[in-house]
Amino acid sequence: MVKTITLEVDTILFDMDGTLIDSTPAVNATWASFAHQYNLDLSFVMQTCHGYRTVENLRRFIPSISDADLPKEVERFESNILVVARENAKTGKGGSIVATPGAKELLNQINSTRPETAVKRGNYGWAIVTSATQAYAQQGFASAGVSDPPQVFITSDLCTKGKPDPQPYLMGAEKTKQDISRCLVVEDAPPGVRAGKRAGAKTLALRTTHDGEKMQEEGADYIVEDLRSVKAEWKQDGSALVLTIQAEEEHEAKGISELAKQIQKDNDPTANGH
Repeated sequence: MVKTITLEVDTILFDMDGTLIDSTPAVNATWASFAHQYNLDLSFVMQTCHGYRTVENLRRFIPSISDADLPKEVERFESNILVVARENAKTGKGGSIVATPGAKELLNQINSTRPETAVKRGNYGWAIVTSATQAYAQQGFASAGVSDPPQVFITSDLCTKGKPDPQPYLMGAEKTKQDISRCLVVEDAPPGVRAGKRAGAKTLALRTTHDGEKMQEEGADYIVEDLRSVKAEWKQDGSALVLTIQAEEEHEAKGISELAKQIQKDNDPTANGH
């Protein structure tokens, strides 16, 4: 069962990986490489790494990396994700970076129908707030072919603190010149939901990478399977977006989306016998 929610917001602040794009197989391959090099418990890493900045994950999991070497290792990690994805795309294997279900359609609704009055106000209706660095984030987003990049693209290297700290989303609201209480944060990971709540935004959780139960624990205002459950329409005067959300009832919002599981399986080179 779902309930139809109509919500008026000034802008949407999207997380990127797991929300607008899916780079899971390439990220997993990169963690496997680092786990082999640094003798990590890969299973534990994969259960606890999502939603945090690479710099924080490397500090947590590999404390032997010195502060001086950390930026270089962050760059190597995120560059490897792109390398893996590009190699797999060229050979036709799974493991490339793809759009999440509904992402293209939702961004097209926002971009193609945006009134000129909204542009004059400097409101483009959406922005990205990601835990990835600029070097990876912009190339990763572009490679998925979801949309042209947003006017505001907040990456981890612009922030001194990462999610679940509210700073990234507060910065997103500031750069879009919108009141955070009039923004909707869209996330797929518990730390991101927590960051959005702490910032003072409404939060929409997707069941694309994490169980719905975990999102409920973080107090997500709305939970959906994926972005196919969200439609956007500008007000005629361009003052705001009106969203129609097919939100899941609490007892229904459980587990990870079955479609997300299938997409990840189809896009996983190991699952296809490669």
